[in-house]
Amino acid sequence: MSINRRAAVVAASLGITTGGLFLAAAPASASAQDIWTCNPPQYMTGSGGHAGASLQCFGTSWDDAFNVAVTCKRWDNGYEYRHDGPKVQTGQVSTVWCDLNAGIVHLAYVAW
Repeated sequence: MSINRRAAVVAASLGITTGGLFLAAAPASASAQDIWTCNPPQYMTGSGGHAGASLQCFGTSWDDAFNVAVTCKRWDNGYEYRHDGPKVQTGQVSTVWCDLNAGIVHLAYVAW
C-alpha cells in the first residue's frame, strides 16, 4: 500500500441481521480536500450468488482517483476478508465482488 494513499473518510456498513444501511461521518481530523461526495452504493447479486457492490464518488479535482473496498464474510465459517475494486477516476464507478457463499458486511472507498 502506498504511504501517500489517503484513508477513506466515508464508510457504509451493511447490517447482516437487519439489512439496514449505516453511514458514518468523516472524522474530525479530515481536511476539506479529503472529503468526497459519493452516491449511495449499489448492492447486487451476480452469477451463482456472488454478492457485489458498486460505488460512484466525486473528488475535488479532475485527477482524483478512488476504489471501492468491501469486507466480505463467509456464511459457512464466519471468516472475514477484504476485496478491493479497481482504481478509477473521479466520477467513474468502481465495482467489487465477494467470493461465492459470502456477503458484504462493510463497504468503504479509498481515495488515492
